[in-house]
Amino acid sequence: MQILSHLLPILALALLAAGWVAIQFLAKKMGTKNHFDNLGEGCGNYGCGSGACQKKN
Repeated sequence: MQILSHLLPILALALLAAGWVAIQFLAKKMGTKNHFDNLGEGCGNYGCGSGACQKKN
């Protein structure tokens, strides 16, 4: 019974995360703004030189 008190919050958090991912896929399919299209923005995968991001090869 003690494991149940730990398992329920973990399950609730997993369901919340899965729901967020499902909503993002739905938003992408509908063509609205979603976070999947913006994952590569910024200079994380790019080299910032003169104030603009240039893609590294």
